[in-house]
Amino acid sequence: MAFKLTHAKYDRKTERAYVELRDEDDDGGEILAVTIFSFRTTARLSKKQIEQDIVRKARHILKRAGGSI
Repeated sequence: MAFKLTHAKYDRKTERAYVELRDEDDDGGEILAVTIFSFRTTARLSKKQIEQDIVRKARHILKRAGGSI
């Protein structure tokens, strides 16, 4: 499976990140993986840097979740 990034958004007010990944399954349907998590940083990052960081963290979270089943 090669998930494609659909959305990576960050809400500064609530300090929450939202990342959506999609892929097609073998039956012609669609697989959707969504992570919503708290995200804080002490550094002043650009919008692009924040997006890269939250996508990296979301992939880490999903790998951990997959290993716990």
